[in-house]
Amino acid sequence: MRHAKSSWDDLYVDDFKRPLSERGLKNSEMLNAFLKSKKVSFDKVYSSSSVRTEITCSVVLEGIFEFDKVSFLDDFYHASAEYLKNFLLDKTLQESVLIVGHNPGLSDLVSYLSKRDIYLRTCLLYTSDAADDLLCVD
Repeated sequence: MRHAKSSWDDLYVDDFKRPLSERGLKNSEMLNAFLKSKKVSFDKVYSSSSVRTEITCSVVLEGIFEFDKVSFLDDFYHASAEYLKNFLLDKTLQESVLIVGHNPGLSDLVSYLSKRDIYLRTCLLYTSDAADDLLCVD
């Protein structure tokens, strides 16, 4: 899942510390409601430790996954597709894993895994279980 839309109200804030915009918060709430309605759950959640990904996780995962069990990783901040792919290969394949991160690495990873050219817009979730593959509330 790519983080929700970030705020550009303060052009001088460090990119890592950029919060979500109002639209990003609203879209995160909508994705949360959708995931709850479909009874989607995850065994593990790994996220970039940037402010916008942390906020996205806290809203999207509310009532689905315990926020204090999310693993926030500095290495996920602008991680490459290769890094994310190797990270996933180290995880148990029997588990349902959610990765929350940034482009271009995340889109590149999804494109590689799906064997299609995919660009993840903000607050978009790719899942190999969905008939559609892409869940978007934008």
